[in-house]
Amino acid sequence: MNKPLIAIASLIYGDEFPPGVNYCNAVERAGGRPLYVCRTLEKEDVDFVLQRFDGLLLTGGGDLCPETLGCPAHEKAEPVPLDRDRTEIALARAFFAAGKPLLAVCRGEQVLNVALGGTHCQHIFDRPEVTIAHQNKETRHEVRVVPGTLLHRIFGGADTLRVNSTHHQAVESLAPCFALAATSPDGVIEAYSAGDTVLATQWHPERLLDEGMMPIWDWFIGACRG
Repeated sequence: MNKPLIAIASLIYGDEFPPGVNYCNAVERAGGRPLYVCRTLEKEDVDFVLQRFDGLLLTGGGDLCPETLGCPAHEKAEPVPLDRDRTEIALARAFFAAGKPLLAVCRGEQVLNVALGGTHCQHIFDRPEVTIAHQNKETRHEVRVVPGTLLHRIFGGADTLRVNSTHHQAVESLAPCFALAATSPDGVIEAYSAGDTVLATQWHPERLLDEGMMPIWDWFIGACRG
């Protein structure tokens, strides 16, 4: 069986290189071949990645830049370098337009939504209705899955999932091309999708391979095989 080549939007910041082992393990365990992509790409580089890779994985990380959002940074924000936003947005738009499989995780879920015209919340804890400790990596909470969605099918019709949470920013409103797939009990958008080739989750399924999240990776690599 062929091993699809998966472009992982890089976590590199200058001399710092968090290895992202969990992402690689998840892709490899599902039968894919992961390769990191530099966070600074020109247009011709984006075209090269689109032509050579079978799918795109947008990873977690720091907050979106105020320049990307077109508004001042929230006092609690910790933005990444702007070139990471620009590269990931360019990759997201290219893969989406080409109809190639795309999986977006945490920050990646937010980037993809902004890239396609959605809006962004810089600090969910400004909302009085948000009561779950979303920023605590030890948190596990329930999400409610929307019936009939891609996520619903991936998990065999499950109405709820138990997920982790490591974020303080989130999707505010979805881009028109996306369908809501899951929400938390306190109203945070936790997942969305487009057709059978795009899935975005606010949680980190790569950290929950032995806690029921392997179906997401099996779906993604299967979609990349075509």
